[in-house]
Amino acid sequence: MTIFEYLMVLVSIVLGLGVTQALRGLSKIARSETRYLPVTLWGGFLVYLYVQAWWAFWDLNAVAVWNQFYFTFIVMIAFSMFAATELLMPMGKRSETNWRAHYFKVRRWFFATMLTFTVLATLQSYVLLDVPLTHPYRAYQVTMAAIEITGLVTSNPRYQAWLPTLAISSTLLGQVLFRLFPGLAG
Repeated sequence: MTIFEYLMVLVSIVLGLGVTQALRGLSKIARSETRYLPVTLWGGFLVYLYVQAWWAFWDLNAVAVWNQFYFTFIVMIAFSMFAATELLMPMGKRSETNWRAHYFKVRRWFFATMLTFTVLATLQSYVLLDVPLTHPYRAYQVTMAAIEITGLVTSNPRYQAWLPTLAISSTLLGQVLFRLFPGLAG
């Protein structure tokens, strides 16, 4: 077993717990009488984000030298994803939860945690993989940060209703352009 494989064990466990949490949350929402579409969309987005993150972490196998700082750095990415999921769809909530009220109660923490994830993921690719800050993929990351900042600072239900759709659309576009057709990145 390489050190990369060894270190990815904890990351994989946290990602697995997070996707389980997101799927359980979506199941609770599906059985709820008080569904709130933004929570459902963000939950679906998180499920996709876990799968995409798991795939993206493979890029780290190119890191030649590992230390505790690098390991802590990447574990914090997985931890921030899990924290956002737990905030949005906590294990203790029941399907009878008023999901709209819950969303607006945790909205600031959720978006602050998602912004933390985006910043950490951006820094991780810069620090560990030497991806320049001018790489075209940064446009997607800046877009996500803008969506998260908007969610953090505004409680307007109209904006909140559109944010997960914008995040999903931006993410899918970013993945198509830079994962399916990596040559587009230059």
